[in-house]
Amino acid sequence: MAGDRRWIPDDMDTGRPSIARVYDYALGGGHNLASDRAVFEQLMAIQPRIREIAWTNRAFLRRVVLFMVESGITQFLDLGSGIPTVGNVHEIAQKANPECRVVYVDREDVAVAHSQLLLECNPLATVVEADIVAVDKVLNHPETRALLDFGQPVGVLALTVGHYVSDKEVQDVFERYRDAVVP
Repeated sequence: MAGDRRWIPDDMDTGRPSIARVYDYALGGGHNLASDRAVFEQLMAIQPRIREIAWTNRAFLRRVVLFMVESGITQFLDLGSGIPTVGNVHEIAQKANPECRVVYVDREDVAVAHSQLLLECNPLATVVEADIVAVDKVLNHPETRALLDFGQPVGVLALTVGHYVSDKEVQDVFERYRDAVVP
């Protein structure tokens, strides 16, 4: 991917860092820019184990997705997904079962734009631009409805996103997602 800049939207301000791309850099991915790497270096000064933390989170994601696929789940709703790169849900799930479908959800325009470009050749994965607290918007979005059948099991993933939801909303938001899927 080095030197391949097709994943960068034409109208993107490359000087503006993105937390999604910072996370990509922490994972050793190739979807980040100098502005993101500069922020990462500042974070390293505060938390020297940040790369290890990112990889621990990614390893947990891998175990969860594989457990769900092995349990028969072939549909995933990834809330607060960031950029789907470096061992993300669609890569893990579709390697285990090529028919797995994934809807990524993020509110950050940069993450969504990158995701659209990265997923354009994958008809079983898409991204929805929405804040996860807008549960109805996420669940009823045309892209969500096109890929996910809520009459069948759906793995709802919400890794590293709960702290972005206010204390007053967090229980209601996640209960609504839970209630939208079959047991």
